[in-house]
Amino acid sequence: MNAYNVASTFGDRGIHPPAEDSVTVGESDLNFIHLCSGDDSGLLQYVRSGGIAFPHIMIPEALQLRGASASVGDVAGTLSAALAERLQVEEANKEKEMLAKTEGPVACVAWHPHRSLVAIAHRATDTIFLYDLTTNSWCPNVLQNIYMQGITSMVWQPNCGYTLAVGSTAGVCLWNIMPSATGSSSNIPAAVDGQKAPSLGTGQMSAWMTLLSFPSLIANGIPAQLPLDKKVVLRRSSASVSSLAFSPSGQWLVSGHQTHGHLTFWDVALGTATPLKRSGSSSRAATLRVGISPNGRYLVSAHANGQLRLWETESWTSRVWSDLQGNITQFAWAPDSRSLFFAVAKSSDIYALALYKAASSIDAEVSVVTSFEAHATAVLNGGDGAERIRVGGAIKSLAIDPSGQRLVVGFDDDSASSDISLLAVYLVNTDALFRAGGDSSALMPLGYVRGPDWGEQQQQKQQGTGSDGSSRPSSGRSSVHGLNTNSSKPPKKRVRLGPPIPSWFGFAPNFTHGALLNVAWANGKISFVPMFFKTNTRSN
Repeated sequence: MNAYNVASTFGDRGIHPPAEDSVTVGESDLNFIHLCSGDDSGLLQYVRSGGIAFPHIMIPEALQLRGASASVGDVAGTLSAALAERLQVEEANKEKEMLAKTEGPVACVAWHPHRSLVAIAHRATDTIFLYDLTTNSWCPNVLQNIYMQGITSMVWQPNCGYTLAVGSTAGVCLWNIMPSATGSSSNIPAAVDGQKAPSLGTGQMSAWMTLLSFPSLIANGIPAQLPLDKKVVLRRSSASVSSLAFSPSGQWLVSGHQTHGHLTFWDVALGTATPLKRSGSSSRAATLRVGISPNGRYLVSAHANGQLRLWETESWTSRVWSDLQGNITQFAWAPDSRSLFFAVAKSSDIYALALYKAASSIDAEVSVVTSFEAHATAVLNGGDGAERIRVGGAIKSLAIDPSGQRLVVGFDDDSASSDISLLAVYLVNTDALFRAGGDSSALMPLGYVRGPDWGEQQQQKQQGTGSDGSSRPSSGRSSVHGLNTNSSKPPKKRVRLGPPIPSWFGFAPNFTHGALLNVAWANGKISFVPMFFKTNTRSN
């Protein structure tokens, strides 16, 4: 395994993170604009340079859906349910509540490849909401089904209307959505969509779900028809899906599984499955993630035994890398289909897989392109005696924009107690991966992104503060601090909450002015961070 030249770090380039009371609006002229409390001068500068400010979307932690028209198969448990079934429901709910409190209410997000439409999976209720950016409004229908439990991934079918594949415990839930007659394409902003297309509109839409399960439900001990008079919690089986990816043509869908390393290829039109059994049948080889290159010629899969497997999709030959230091947490294909960036658990390194020859061959090499070690640094515009926070550490997730010029990384919680609410942004130069010698780097530090805070109501709810909101979030791990001496009641301990961490982030598939970063935060807010640059130029 090689190591490419690292030109500089964030500290070397004098790039400092924004303070905790800041929120990132966007990037303009290679600089990120952060707004601080009571200071809007940065916003004025951003707007004058042509920046666009997108509103936040708010997702509540708890939901109560009303009526059968709002959901499909949403039936609560009954008092007559057996004790074992009730315990299963309680256990599943506790697990979801724990994840919702640490990771936030959003399980995952999927952008439609051709339209300004975002699908958002709600963690606690296993429901999917659709937000239409053409009208800046929620679609009235909610996608829910008794078989759609434990949502792990979502992906829209390319070159199709509105077909959404959802990975769940029971298998692949394939939703077909029919827009309402009131849908219109006249108000789609060109800044978000590269082309005009009919939106879902604001009226009621039609939707139906097909369950793709391999092996079949009966083979996995799941009834072909679940009872509607009680809540049934589905257990993981060989059909449980961990990750999904569509081919660029949309003709076939590949699913990875939670309990084994085999991959399943689906002909979506026929609903037929073809297993690819080459990565192990035990849970130790379970598939963590799958991804298809933009040109459809390569497939990559990451497994729980630490293996990275690269497939060539014409002859279905493969190559395996087993010398990584841990399991792969996330990977992202560059648009040239010649390079793949990925991160490994408990590691601060960013890796790259470079393909040196044309398709039908697997002449590839894995290398470390840069590292982001945890360290203390002063905040932006802090001056003398500025607050210092810890940044960096183990990398949990990453995403690359469709033009291949911006790479965003998020950090995992570790013993370094870094501020993991920050996202780091790099300039990308994939040409450096294929250049012999020289001093160029594939990744160049650019800046940080910080999201919105918890908000006064959420802070008071989680901290037990009064209406004065005197307790403020802070970075690092939770800790107990001062007592309320103004009250005659026995003092209560207050917990200092760190800023909301990102639970998911990715890029919009079409943004004519550069790249549009979409981030779901632990406080339930979904923010949009536009990055303005010319997409026909290379990073230097």
